[in-house]
Amino acid sequence: MSSWIPDSVTELGGRADMVQLWLIILMVFWFVACNGAMIYFLMKYKRKGPDDKVLAVRGNHLLEIVWTVVPSIIVIIIFVAGIGVWTDLRTPPDDSFEIRVRGQKWSWSFEYIDPDHEYGENLDGRIVPADLYVPVGRNIRFNMKSNDVLHSMFIPEFRVKEDVVPSMFTHLWFRAEVPGSYNIFCTEYCGDKHSGMLGKVHVLDEATWERFINNEPLDPRDRPLTPVESGENLYVKHNCKGCHSVDGTTTIGPTFKGLMAMQSRDFSNVKAVDFTADGNREAAVENYIMQSIKQPESQLVKGFPAGQMPAFEGIITDNEIADIITYIKSLNKSEE
Repeated sequence: MSSWIPDSVTELGGRADMVQLWLIILMVFWFVACNGAMIYFLMKYKRKGPDDKVLAVRGNHLLEIVWTVVPSIIVIIIFVAGIGVWTDLRTPPDDSFEIRVRGQKWSWSFEYIDPDHEYGENLDGRIVPADLYVPVGRNIRFNMKSNDVLHSMFIPEFRVKEDVVPSMFTHLWFRAEVPGSYNIFCTEYCGDKHSGMLGKVHVLDEATWERFINNEPLDPRDRPLTPVESGENLYVKHNCKGCHSVDGTTTIGPTFKGLMAMQSRDFSNVKAVDFTADGNREAAVENYIMQSIKQPESQLVKGFPAGQMPAFEGIITDNEIADIITYIKSLNKSEE
């Protein structure tokens, strides 16, 4: 059912919506009641002329008690309802499954923490970019930290939002009750490509979750991706496109166009490199790309400032980097 806000898919989200709805109803009721009474009395007791005598009311203790006690009771009811939902939103259940979240310009990454191998031996330590996969009906706890600047994790359908900061860990939790895909937004301005810091939470039914754990295609009808397709998918998922174009356009970082055909490169913090010197130029360029992904600060291309690209060591595997390199090679082939 469509509505003016995203439908909540968590039990706590529904409770939060109910508190908000009653707040709106109360505000509308008292706004109409107070202003309606004011207009009524203004019209009823307005002075009819210069000789009209107006009753001077000096005070009414009963009325004063009523307009003090009744709003106080309403405020207490609102507080109790609100603090109950807020406390539950801030207190993850003890059986929550932990996922470590890292925010960095301009992408999300998620690491599964399963030291007791609740879901077998394939899940603990697995890192996925941008898109998160969780089982339906399971309590999930995020342990979040930023690798650079202030970000903010917001999942509208779950009614959860929390800042992700570089100097401390922050947390949120949810239990999604409806399978589906739900948007992740960064709601704290974090730089030029802030609007592209997007992701998805995929809530999976039991059978699909089992396939995810076993690294199988989520849809049995799907074919495995080719290395080029996988590389392009990683280029999008890690939001490499936010800094590195594929058409020669210079943005925050160097373009990927012509990268494999490059003969040499000048750096601002290390000596210039001649990729043709050792006779195996292609391997030298591949090693340069891998080093630039893992530790970008170690090789700063002249003309581009430091501190723009986070290190992806431990986030992207060597096999994934190989797929990205294959994708970059395919870009160069398309230019020939």
